[in-house]
Amino acid sequence: MFGYEIVFVHGAWAGPWVWRTWSPFFASNGWPVRSITLPGHGPGDSEAGLGLKEFASYMERVVTEPEKTVLIGHSMGGWVCLKFMEAHRVAASVLVAPMPVNGLPARTRNAMMAMAPFGTIKTVLFGISSKLDDDKIVRKTCFLPDTPEPVVASFRQRTVALSAKAARQMALFPIFGPGISRRKIRRLQEGVPHLVLASEKDFYFRPKELEKTVELLGTSVQLCEGYPHCMMEVDDSRKLAARVDSWLKEHLTSSLT
Repeated sequence: MFGYEIVFVHGAWAGPWVWRTWSPFFASNGWPVRSITLPGHGPGDSEAGLGLKEFASYMERVVTEPEKTVLIGHSMGGWVCLKFMEAHRVAASVLVAPMPVNGLPARTRNAMMAMAPFGTIKTVLFGISSKLDDDKIVRKTCFLPDTPEPVVASFRQRTVALSAKAARQMALFPIFGPGISRRKIRRLQEGVPHLVLASEKDFYFRPKELEKTVELLGTSVQLCEGYPHCMMEVDDSRKLAARVDSWLKEHLTSSLT
């Protein structure tokens, strides 16, 4: 479509399989698409020693023509896209329930500690990789109370361990996380269309917690009512994908006229 390629970037614990409904939809609508696998997130990969900086560095290797690339990133992958955009002007970006530019909100850290205190302490204090190995926690954090059980179980079964380094960086961002130059992003992304999707029911990142991110990109949060954090996983009707497709075509077409 218009000579652009969509590159899908998954989030923590996940892989390119989270785009199982979106990738074929966009391909059928004329877009060249790629769903990448971040380091440490492929079958049999070791996650040891990998963090946000390494994920962003990987983007440098796989995105060779940034100005012809539409980045669609989910959760942690949304932050990785932001870090990439610090150094590269892109055609457009769609950040789906992204981790805010300033890291994990205090509300989310507190909720995770209350929900899984031992697992959180083991990861943050003792450097043990983080795993999503409980369907109840997966449902609470990634989905909704009425999400069908097979969807939750399938998601949990496919997840991989997240390195303690990456988990620490997200949870204690001001101390451990690599920073993002807001000045560079503002300069490079001026005039570039950006879309940020969020849901009021998202466990991790609520719309209000993305205010600094949308301000940085010169856009606003678009609400996806009734969707969970992993909104692509429950978009079987492609209603949300169609919304993104229409937005991209409108903004990328207008940028060429």
